[in-house]
Amino acid sequence: MIAIKRLLLSFITLTGWVLSQGAQPVDSLVQPRELKEVTVKTIGPRRVLKMQTDGRLEMAADMLAEQPAFMGAPDPVTILRTLPAVATNNDLQASLIVRGASAGANLYETDGVRIVNPLHMLGLFSAFNPAYYRSFTFRSGRMPAAMASLTGGYLAAHSGTVPDTTLTGTISLGLIESHGAIHIPLAKGRSSLSVGARQTYLNLLFPDILKLGKSRIDYNFTDVNARFTTQLTNRDQLTVTAFANRDRMGLESEKNGKKDGDFGWSNIAAGINWTHNRLATSLSLTRYNNGFSMNEGGRALDLPTDLTQLTARAYLPVGNFDLEADVNYRTTSGQQNIADTERAPGLRQHSGEGSVAVDWHQTFNHIFTAEAGLRLTAYGTPGYTAVVPLPRINLTVELAWWLRVFASYGRYMRFDRLVEESSGGLPADYWLCSSKSVKPEDVHSLEAGIGGTIPGTAVHFTIEGYYRRLRHAGEFAGSLLDLTSPAFNPADHIIDGKGYSAGLSVTAMRQVGKVRGRIGYNLGRSRLQFDRYGNDYVPSAHDRLHDLNATLSWTIISPLTVSASFTYATGTPYTQAKFGYMIEENLICEYFPHNSSRLPSYKRLDLSATWKFTRTRLSHSINISVYNALANHNVLFVTQSYSIDKGIQQLESVMKSVIPSISYTLQF
Repeated sequence: MIAIKRLLLSFITLTGWVLSQGAQPVDSLVQPRELKEVTVKTIGPRRVLKMQTDGRLEMAADMLAEQPAFMGAPDPVTILRTLPAVATNNDLQASLIVRGASAGANLYETDGVRIVNPLHMLGLFSAFNPAYYRSFTFRSGRMPAAMASLTGGYLAAHSGTVPDTTLTGTISLGLIESHGAIHIPLAKGRSSLSVGARQTYLNLLFPDILKLGKSRIDYNFTDVNARFTTQLTNRDQLTVTAFANRDRMGLESEKNGKKDGDFGWSNIAAGINWTHNRLATSLSLTRYNNGFSMNEGGRALDLPTDLTQLTARAYLPVGNFDLEADVNYRTTSGQQNIADTERAPGLRQHSGEGSVAVDWHQTFNHIFTAEAGLRLTAYGTPGYTAVVPLPRINLTVELAWWLRVFASYGRYMRFDRLVEESSGGLPADYWLCSSKSVKPEDVHSLEAGIGGTIPGTAVHFTIEGYYRRLRHAGEFAGSLLDLTSPAFNPADHIIDGKGYSAGLSVTAMRQVGKVRGRIGYNLGRSRLQFDRYGNDYVPSAHDRLHDLNATLSWTIISPLTVSASFTYATGTPYTQAKFGYMIEENLICEYFPHNSSRLPSYKRLDLSATWKFTRTRLSHSINISVYNALANHNVLFVTQSYSIDKGIQQLESVMKSVIPSISYTLQF
């Protein structure tokens, strides 16, 4: 009893002393004290993919190595291509097709800064160095209003949000490419510096990976990253990021070694971000350059193009609301052959785009979640202006702890347009600002489905249906021969159409235990209608009826994991030549209906084995992989040639059958 009285007396005395401090802040009662760093480890399940209830898909970069790693290195885009929302491409195509949308419909970001095209030219790797980045976010739909303009998918790479406190790094050496990164703490954890780099030497080991008739290619790419973060005060943080990559491909004749073509692109992206409490502001610059130079049959093509974007953005969450505003200024150069003439100044376009957005989200009784938003965008370029409201709504109901249903609607617009002269993401493609003659792409999207976890199995599943109505879906209707004319105007050969894409996606994955796997299937259609081809709907260049991807990993013993991945997809559409004839010196071709032919179905099996072990603070892993282990001869594309004796001939380009690889990775 006496002890209790003494305890109460001590408490009353301490309380009185605290109250007597008046306006003195509570923080002043706590003396600053430096603590030793504590590392917390968990034995809970670690998942490379996390499906959020709002439609986001989060990927942990440090878990990529535990997935099948083909071509010697883990890559986030490799995982994305196993999802049913992302269409399977033919080999060596540098494009990401989300639910039938075009390659230019997607939005890519690195630490909040836009990248125009983060895929390397042959499509084997993305420009997102897995050693440098910490996490990735992907959305195929259900976009919030606070997100920048897009009509396809969203992929963002994050290198970190706070200063690093420990020295960490990764070095990976492989036959096809090598990459690495280091994160360096500065000023006792209040600031840090991160740098990363990646380089390929694919052409040294596989100089004939792709043959085009009697020619072959050589190819290389480079990626460089840097980030500086400093905690200015307890409320203020400053981050400076930079990104650069470069792709170059040369086309050489096997007969005399003469270089017939030089292709490539490069990205430069830089940004500065200042966060004050919950307010985040940023200023960023994006610069993209395309190069396409070719000399064939006496016809010379030199088609440089570029896109530059300057963006200022502010974001503030307030209670159940998220507020966002951004201003963009863009310039594009269009496309013109400067082999015989200088670029016409009138081809360069300038545009401005400004948006304000608000998102509201509320959960009722832990069962029903409602998310609604509105994005109001004003766009202008000489001779054309537009102000458009873009509403969004997303509803989710938790029927049980293991089952939820959802439905959403959104209107999306894209104000810079990629003109695809090829379906493989080659440097012949170019960007334009929307104008009176090339309207911004307008999409109304509906989605509905169910998702959850099958009880007792740890299998997560999603079944989702989607329907996307498209307006102003442009398509390039010219040819490379048109570009040889000095009077060529890139907007004159773009036809305006409308259409839709619809489908059903099924995903199931198990990411715990010794046996893990993922299967995704999409049944879809993508159709467009152009006045040029009549009133009938025709398959778009990205139409896939069936798309199946299955991945299986088995940890046989603690250090050893073997993996297999199988892909099957309906062949891509193309327009086949029916016959041809010569009038004087001109070749005249007659074609079957637009996109009425298809390449053979795509099939590929990949195998991989990874041995991982740890010594002291160093982690080592060795990966051996085989790309296309069954040696399927998948057709990349079909070209036509003409001779007087044989007429029109269909020539198939096929990727080299099997590509083995080995890599070693060190982490500290």
